[in-house]
Amino acid sequence: MSSSWCMCCMSHPQDWKVHPLPECDNWMIQKIKDCKLQIDAGVLKGPSEIRGIVNNPIWDFIEPTHMVFLELHMEIGLVNNVLDSFYLFVDDQVEAPTAEEKGCCNTYIVADVALTKATERLADWKETDAIALQGYRYEATQIHQILKRHDISEGEHH
Repeated sequence: MSSSWCMCCMSHPQDWKVHPLPECDNWMIQKIKDCKLQIDAGVLKGPSEIRGIVNNPIWDFIEPTHMVFLELHMEIGLVNNVLDSFYLFVDDQVEAPTAEEKGCCNTYIVADVALTKATERLADWKETDAIALQGYRYEATQIHQILKRHDISEGEHH
């Protein structure tokens, strides 16, 4: 069996993240043998079809459910119990937000998005337009120096 697939059930590793864990078939000796035959015949090719089967069972007289400790299922069950208890606690102990609180949360989210966009625009401006602004400032300094050399006041050149 491959280490990324459950040795007891036929569920996909992505299914392990779902709460609650979906129902799935358990591996039985005959299912393992049938799957191995189809793999050898080239019928099953992809990992999602092979499901971790690499050999026939070494002991074909003891079903996997009778000899394998279901560590993965135990861990998933424990985590699901914790999640269920947490959700019940939240439902029982935490009061629902008022309309004003929901409005404030929405306003905060909108303001946060606006700040992020403004920060991005500022960064873009600094990369492009700020360089042009420095050039304009340099030109203005040059013009002031030329005007001073020719003894022309600022009021006269407008």
